Amino acid sequence: MSRSILPAALLVGLALSCLGGCGGSSAPRGIDSLPVDAEMHLSGLDGPVDVVTDSRGMPHIYATTEHDALLVQGYLMARDRLAQFEFYRRALQGTMAEIVSPVLAPGIVDQDAGARQLGFRRLARRIYDSLPADDPALQAIESFCAGVNLYIAEVRSGEANLPAGLGGILPPDKIADWSPVDSLTIARYMSYNLSNSAGDEIDLTSARLAVAEQFPADSPDPRLAARAGLLHDLWPLAPAEQAPSRDGFPNLDDDSGSRAFWQPLGPSGPAPHRRLPRAGTLRAAAEYFRWLNAHFLDYLGPGGGSNNWAVHGSHTAGGHPLLASDPHLSLSSPNFFWYVHLNTARAGGDLNASGLALFGTPGVLLGYNERIAWGLTVSNFDVDDVYLETIVPGSGGAPDQVVFRGQQVPIETITETIDIIGGDTRTVTIEMVPHHGPIIPGTHEPGGTEALSRRWVGYQVTNEVAALVGMLKAGSVEEVEQALDQFQVGSQNWMVVSADGDIYWTSQSLVPLRDPRALSYDPATGQGQAPCFVLPGDGDYEWSGEYLGDRYLPHDINPARGFLSTANQDQVGVTHDGNPFNDAYYLGWYFDLGHRNARISSRLAELVAAGGVTTDDLSQLQADDHSPLGERLAPALVQAVEHALAERDQAGTHPDLAGVVAELGARLERIAEMKDRLAAWTSYHTPAAVEGNPSGAEIADSVATTIFNATLTRLVHLAFDDEVARLGVQPGSQFIARALENAVSRPETMASYDAAAGDTVLWDDLDTDAVSESRDERMLRALDQALDFLEQRLGNDMDGWRWGKLHTVRLADITGLFGDSLSIPPEGDARYPDGYPRHGDNFNVDAANFGMWSTDDFSYRAGPQQRLVLEMTPDGPRAWNARAGGQSQDPDDPHFADDVEYWRRNQAPALYFTEAEVAAHAERRVRYLP
Repeated sequence: MSRSILPAALLVGLALSCLGGCGGSSAPRGIDSLPVDAEMHLSGLDGPVDVVTDSRGMPHIYATTEHDALLVQGYLMARDRLAQFEFYRRALQGTMAEIVSPVLAPGIVDQDAGARQLGFRRLARRIYDSLPADDPALQAIESFCAGVNLYIAEVRSGEANLPAGLGGILPPDKIADWSPVDSLTIARYMSYNLSNSAGDEIDLTSARLAVAEQFPADSPDPRLAARAGLLHDLWPLAPAEQAPSRDGFPNLDDDSGSRAFWQPLGPSGPAPHRRLPRAGTLRAAAEYFRWLNAHFLDYLGPGGGSNNWAVHGSHTAGGHPLLASDPHLSLSSPNFFWYVHLNTARAGGDLNASGLALFGTPGVLLGYNERIAWGLTVSNFDVDDVYLETIVPGSGGAPDQVVFRGQQVPIETITETIDIIGGDTRTVTIEMVPHHGPIIPGTHEPGGTEALSRRWVGYQVTNEVAALVGMLKAGSVEEVEQALDQFQVGSQNWMVVSADGDIYWTSQSLVPLRDPRALSYDPATGQGQAPCFVLPGDGDYEWSGEYLGDRYLPHDINPARGFLSTANQDQVGVTHDGNPFNDAYYLGWYFDLGHRNARISSRLAELVAAGGVTTDDLSQLQADDHSPLGERLAPALVQAVEHALAERDQAGTHPDLAGVVAELGARLERIAEMKDRLAAWTSYHTPAAVEGNPSGAEIADSVATTIFNATLTRLVHLAFDDEVARLGVQPGSQFIARALENAVSRPETMASYDAAAGDTVLWDDLDTDAVSESRDERMLRALDQALDFLEQRLGNDMDGWRWGKLHTVRLADITGLFGDSLSIPPEGDARYPDGYPRHGDNFNVDAANFGMWSTDDFSYRAGPQQRLVLEMTPDGPRAWNARAGGQSQDPDDPHFADDVEYWRRNQAPALYFTEAEVAAHAERRVRYLP
């Protein structure tokens, strides 16, 4: 390939001649009016390709064929993100030790071994091998890879260089050609990351076992017996707030009775008793998943957060449907997505799509074309199960076997070799149960009689890239449905608006139909089996081999209320009664606790009722920082202090507080000041209030937010640490938040409710025999601990307790291997040494979850990847967006961090789609020739 930079005089001449042909207009009419800044030859092109990069850093690729558009996409994305490509390829395929010494990075070989256990490359190879040569998905990937490899060749030859600091870690001669298997590896990894719950099922089973051992109902200690229902209380399956996307499953009320895939509403008989795994087996599995989260999977944060919604044009100012989309993943640098606009329509083709591509893969994952636009959230359907295998040790060199339906089935093995820099090697053996899947590392000990395996829908061959290719050209809801028939792994809610005026939502995934015995668990009694626990692997609790039909997958179109919304919550109410296993169909058990979608639905209902909804309204809703926990729990804190003051002034009015009031002494006055700040906090907004010129109201709300959250996390520990320590399993933030809300507002719904006391016994500390602690006493202790923390951290002046001093975000370098040159802002930044100050707390619409257990670190690491709002008109889309990150991996590139400045301020500037818009905001134009 070769490149030529046109002389400056020629550029000026071209510009003048173009302007002269514009009839005196100062605005360019199209990209032909722009000067060509450079020409390059790329082998493999069918014809010339014009690329206009706009002021946002987005390349608009105008090609004559789809092959050319995708080839140039691959070339340009690799130019911007090759280090990210290579890091993830090696991390996911288990080859990091080939270039990183274990001396410099201890544990790197173990990380490679973990990647081999996950097997994403093996899965990707099977998918690739299944695709016929004429498959549009395969053709798209191959075109994209051809472009990537053109840039890799430039890096190898020295014609192009990686950004400063990266070349020493990624030697150019060690960067292999990019293959379709590499792209499919990344795609399958992301699908896995967004649709696996095996680690949670291990934890819940561990908790079930521990509750039975530590808090038996027949314990002679009444305090222990009163906690026999602790699993129900600390891991409640009902949402904190009901917020379905529609009322019930579609097509049940008018069903003819001949459902495509019918399953009974419950088991035909009681499920036989099966033992739980041994505690040691569960500990080994839990340790593996903790390690896995630390190295591969911790991308959703402690509270989730993806949102999308659509408003029908009959309720909007312009009369056209509106879309909002802000999916959440870890906030890293570089981020996961890359702007692109692919266009063959200008040359007479039928491709004209724009948006965000997933790094390392072709096309557009989140975006729009001339006729439709779409956004995604995780649906949280349960598409994997963990099984307890009974092991029969092999003899005479024969492999161990598992017992399945009365037969002994040999365990299969896969052996792979890890090459280590310097010449060493390490062999990894992956054990597979043929009818389930891989055995979880650490659970099958030599000579042992049990192990845990896992089954996931993504272990089978599917073709999601075909769905994404279809979405690029889909022009109607019907064509969207046809495209998404191929989207089977990844468990997503697709929110769609169309130029026809439709708003449409569908949840796409293969949802396995299970044997009714696997759905026999009753949360009220704690008896039975369920997919939220480890299931017996003997053959009685299997998938049927069929999947929930599209007719019954949650979906809706043009509802009477005028809008649709999803936010990772229970879409159709299967968990509203606290039992997700007793409905017409089983979808899942681990849904969002509901606050985000409840807030979104409430605000959209208000906007629709008022009429004239605008994209600005949608952007403001994306930025909503209302604290749902503050609204529900802060008044109880205020009341606790009021009771303490009453007890101080007149002993005996609240005898449960006599001891803590006496201990606090004069400090109670400072706690009363905190109480006054909380009592005045009626908006429940959570501003950072450390930049610019915050108003008095913003400062007051910010200080109250600080007080509340510093108290909240301490209250969680004071209320539940005694039980959690005995269980050895800590509920996640989603569950412990529900538990705390129930304990404060709905104690009568808890299994630990004491009718005589009118409260749950969980407030009482098991570690203090002589005292019975009350809710108010625990809250006073939490406020006192928060006071001590805040005075030490922020000083004695409460006006200085601004939330933005504690609640910050940093987009962290994806590897930790590059120093901190890629983090935004970098460590030690002069202005933002702790990261950018941000509004929000736990479970807001603009999710900024720091978690429910952290008492001193209130920063967060996961959040919205984009803030897209869009109006779909008959003439095409009008879109606004900002990403959490930049286009380039190079810190010296002007588009390395420019979008972050918009994103962190909840601003979403316009994106450009029409040729006139692109030309008017062009930064440069490059022509690529065969």
